[in-house]
Amino acid sequence: MKLYNTLKGLRLMLVSTKIFHPEDVFKGKRVAVIGAADSAFEKENGAYIDSFDFIVRVNKAPHSWRPEKSKFIGSRTDVLFHSFYENSDSGGGPIDFELYKEQCIRFIVNPNYNFKGIWTHLNYYKRNLNENVTYILARSFSQHINEKFGKWIPTVGFSALHTVLNSNCKEVYITGFTFFKTPYAVDYRNQLINMEANQKHIKTQGLHNPDLELVQFIKQVEKLKNSDPIIILDSALTDIVKSFKEID
Repeated sequence: MKLYNTLKGLRLMLVSTKIFHPEDVFKGKRVAVIGAADSAFEKENGAYIDSFDFIVRVNKAPHSWRPEKSKFIGSRTDVLFHSFYENSDSGGGPIDFELYKEQCIRFIVNPNYNFKGIWTHLNYYKRNLNENVTYILARSFSQHINEKFGKWIPTVGFSALHTVLNSNCKEVYITGFTFFKTPYAVDYRNQLINMEANQKHIKTQGLHNPDLELVQFIKQVEKLKNSDPIIILDSALTDIVKSFKEID
């Protein structure tokens, strides 16, 4: 049975998986990237977010969205970056195409075009044995994201940010990203909403390095300062970047 599921999953993956080319999808567009941090709820920016051509979210965002939250974080998701780990506690959460259809999500993207990412993608099809169309980030983008991290694995959120910033888009608005300096928003990962518990979880996992991600993010923003795209950060991330640069 395991061999059968593996072979069937492989066939389904090969038939149903497409390459996501952000330089084509986002070219010349205004893109909002909404993370899972509580900072996304500091201001009622929902209408502003909905005015963007594309709204990008990560992992469990469709599951934690509620209509009453739209006044803060908008009502749409166009592109969902997902780890393709369906672990409910700490992974990307369930991949639910019925829910995605209700929310009119156009692309679900695995950002890891490497052996581990492809294996994770295959395991999704082995588990679910369906023909739902999924995407994997173009190899060049995936390699560029990972090349500065050594033993560390970039978070899905960082991968989404890096992809959009390098996609030939016209404008980027970023909110809900604090590089683990503030808690998750309510309903996203409630078991990790406590900062101490979250920091312990990150250390125990030993997979991600939020401070390194912040350094790489700042470098990317500085590099693009005098060119496209126009980059707009929410107030919380603006303060974090400013404070980090002052310490550095």
